[in-house]
Amino acid sequence: MNGSWISSFTSVGYYLEILIAEFLFLQTFEKRNLFIFRFAALLLISFPLVFLIDLDSTDSTFIRFFMLLLIIGVSIIFYLSNYKGNTFSVISSCINGVATQHIANKFTVLISLIPFVKRINAISFICPILLEMLVFSVVYLVVFFLVATNFHFEKNSIRLNVLSITIILTCIGVNRLVVDHSSDNIYYELAACIYAIICCALTLAMQLYLYRWQEEKSESMVIKGLLSASEKQYEQWKAMVQFTNIQTHDLKHMLDRIERLAEENKLDVPDLSPIRDSIEGFTPLVKTGNEVLDVLLRNMSTLCKQQNIRFNCVSYTDSLGAYDSMSLYFLFANAIDNARAGADSVTDPDKRVIDVSLKKFGDSVIIHIWNYFEGEIVFDGQLPVREDSENGHGFGIKSIKMLVDKFEGAMNTYAEENVFHLNIILPI
Repeated sequence: MNGSWISSFTSVGYYLEILIAEFLFLQTFEKRNLFIFRFAALLLISFPLVFLIDLDSTDSTFIRFFMLLLIIGVSIIFYLSNYKGNTFSVISSCINGVATQHIANKFTVLISLIPFVKRINAISFICPILLEMLVFSVVYLVVFFLVATNFHFEKNSIRLNVLSITIILTCIGVNRLVVDHSSDNIYYELAACIYAIICCALTLAMQLYLYRWQEEKSESMVIKGLLSASEKQYEQWKAMVQFTNIQTHDLKHMLDRIERLAEENKLDVPDLSPIRDSIEGFTPLVKTGNEVLDVLLRNMSTLCKQQNIRFNCVSYTDSLGAYDSMSLYFLFANAIDNARAGADSVTDPDKRVIDVSLKKFGDSVIIHIWNYFEGEIVFDGQLPVREDSENGHGFGIKSIKMLVDKFEGAMNTYAEENVFHLNIILPI
């Protein structure tokens, strides 16, 4: 009877360990309504159920493995009842928690095999409990910061979830078989623990790697889609620019001829300077060596003016003529659109500013774009993360990075005193 009680408490302890481990991987999921009350009520219901599961009631490995799966199933139902989201993704996250518990358990066994630790554990039944709490805490913290916080499990693919669940449950099942049929050899037990730790750790690492690969692939597809859409827009816009250039050229000649005829015939004509100023508005602000880019900068100035944003643009080089107009169009359009979104969030009229400068330095062109912004920009490495879309820095920055890499150039971004800086170096 006493042994049965101890076995039941072992089941409850295992259940509590995997609940904590699974909780680490569920932080990106949305909580259900009345989360605290649900959590407390389900704990009160599930603990007595798990207490009835006797892990040591049989010598059959398969039945004992089934008992473990039963406890894992209760934990999964517990969290499915507490968190919203794709059911399969919640299950996958819980299985990752089970793998983490398995790693912590095997580390505890490994440390317990050390002779010095064995002697300490023999002093009192409290010592093994304290050792287990210490090892589990360290392993859980390491896994949480290295794996759980680095990606969103609810955005995982079904194939990736199936793969991780299969590997982890297979590892636990095989380890159960090994433990139940051990030869009481310390080296045998040591090898079994190391095997289990490596399998579960590699599964978590593989899942993280595949998620990153999948995320990068998705972002690349989005960026390629944006490039394709911009290319169509560019072709339409390029035709419009060519038409506008012809029309403004003809209008200039017409104005010149009117003024010349008026002067020769001493005719009194209205002031034509407003019309001439309007025509001049279509001429480029700067000369970069690329006609399409020059007109784009002119148009961006007009867009900024409509948003009450001051647009300063200076170019000390005309060396960009050799670059593909489409790529430069996309690069500068994204960079300035990002800056416009950031500057548009600024309430101080004096700080609604975008500054663009191009300079030649040796065999390179240095492009510097800066703007004021309000709020916070979170960086992942040297690029703003996508979540900060309210300040206009998202896929646009990543697409710029892709183009700069294509040109074999370099870029960096940083924020300083509510000013966002984008620096690009392009080889001539």
